Amino acid sequence: MKSREIEKKFIQFFVSRKHLLIPQISLVPENDPTLLFTSAGMVALKSYFLGLEKPPHNRLVNVQRCLRTTDINKVGQNARTLSFFEMLGSWSIGDYFKEGAIKLAWQFLTTHLNFSPENLWVSYFAGDSDYPQVPADKESAKIWQEIGLDSDHIVGLGYQDNFWQSGEIGPCGPSTEVYFDRGESFGCKEKTCRPGCDCDRFLEIWNAGVFMQYNRTSQDQYQPLPFNSVDTGAGLERLAMVLQKKNSVFETDLFIPLTNQINKLASIGSGQEADKQQLINRIADHIRASVFLIADGVVPSNQEQGYILRRLIRRAVDAADRIGLSDLSQLVSVVVVNYQSAYSYLAGQEDKIKQILLTEEGGFRKAIRRGKKKIILMSEEKKTQGKPLSGQEVFYFTQTFGLPPELVKKEFSKQAIVLNKNIDQELLQAQKEHQQKSRSDQKFKGGLADNSDRVVAYHTATHLLHQALRTTLGDHVHQTGSNITSHRLRFDFIHPKALTKEEISKIEKIINEQIKANLPVTYREKTIEEAKKDGALAFFEDRYRQGKIRVYKIGDFSVEVCGGPHLKRTGLMGKFIISKEKSIGSGKRRIYGILEEDQ
Repeated sequence: MKSREIEKKFIQFFVSRKHLLIPQISLVPENDPTLLFTSAGMVALKSYFLGLEKPPHNRLVNVQRCLRTTDINKVGQNARTLSFFEMLGSWSIGDYFKEGAIKLAWQFLTTHLNFSPENLWVSYFAGDSDYPQVPADKESAKIWQEIGLDSDHIVGLGYQDNFWQSGEIGPCGPSTEVYFDRGESFGCKEKTCRPGCDCDRFLEIWNAGVFMQYNRTSQDQYQPLPFNSVDTGAGLERLAMVLQKKNSVFETDLFIPLTNQINKLASIGSGQEADKQQLINRIADHIRASVFLIADGVVPSNQEQGYILRRLIRRAVDAADRIGLSDLSQLVSVVVVNYQSAYSYLAGQEDKIKQILLTEEGGFRKAIRRGKKKIILMSEEKKTQGKPLSGQEVFYFTQTFGLPPELVKKEFSKQAIVLNKNIDQELLQAQKEHQQKSRSDQKFKGGLADNSDRVVAYHTATHLLHQALRTTLGDHVHQTGSNITSHRLRFDFIHPKALTKEEISKIEKIINEQIKANLPVTYREKTIEEAKKDGALAFFEDRYRQGKIRVYKIGDFSVEVCGGPHLKRTGLMGKFIISKEKSIGSGKRRIYGILEEDQ
């Protein structure tokens, strides 16, 4: 069964069951700073699950292009891991719940895709002692039994496997997932092998239901949502792999034209590189992802989405060098042609995509040459000193020249330099220390034009605005983005409707009262757990994973996690005026504000 046929069957099945087909969104979600990329189909639907906005229909379906960055290093090493993928998704928003979702999944898999029930297993959330506030989902296990699935094929797993959320806060809930048993020959041979095992035997083919029951708050509370909903997702590549009877996603019709072309252009034979197929698979995934990212407006850089794109391209270049492939832009047209039926817009951007790849590849190869010269010089010093290569030194080359760690270690080994036995642990520690040092300041200064006095004043004003909005409109309000120049601030936040003139007037009054009071602006460094315990607003928790962060306090009015910079006192900023307020879609609003210098 061809991939587009699988997609068509999926859409038709759910549309015939009263689901509305909705369009895809970009790989870069708008006005959602909690996510770098659209990682699931439900990303654009958060406000519906929260009850902040009415959906166009209470049953929805679509196919969404997605990108996930957590497992980039694993791509090519197994049969299933990808960075870019297409997700088939269906949703019930306040309509059917667990029983309806499970029955639909079973019907589609067994009667429309003709899966044998003997080959299907499922997992459900069995509770987790580390998350006692979330009860086990015993109902799903019971429903699977009632529809006829063998009880031995129903497996209870913990929070990490069967509890799902998009971002650190927001709608979430237990999930039930469907696995295809590929057979013992693909497994680890352990008697305990079953869904949840990291071997290749049990392949997850469908998250048949994330049961959206809770809203996870910034204080780690799981509050009931106003109504129950269902979010499902099936990776098209994995379904194609099983239905086309392939051993890897890279052997499906979604990849074969690309992997064949890579193999054709490679200048080394199959016996010259032991892991050649893994390298080909890595290139195929990374180039496909890069094509779609560039088409959605991302360009290589050292920050945010651009950094991920640069990383993908450089990993592809590194793999290409090892198989004798010198020009990755030759692969763009293969991706465009293979996806033109589903993504016709790619064709119009082909030339731009090729040029960006050529430029980035050329720049990286120059960096590699500079880095190798530095490696030779450092190797001579090490030979004289008799010192091994450390993880910190590997990190220096990754940061200064952008070289992949494995390339650095390989080049030093060529120079007969011994690698420290703890080199990988040292590298990991160096990376963590760098992240701790730069994460908070970089993330929050990213929304500022510069650090001039006026920009700092406007940045401080966003804290007052944030709290004033919550005081006036309610605690559901939280920041989703901001942009600050020396002339105005722009502040994006969650709220389901337009502000009234009275509300705007009240917000301005609250802010200007705090300015007039000339409140002190102070900060203390704390862990994120300490900050939340003290009641600090912290809506971008995934950005402060390690170490200490700054908690800014403005008098007794506002407490918020932020990287700065800020004024010393509120009286230095001038009178605050809301110049404009408007909708930016999906239950989100935007405020523009200005500061008059003479109050």
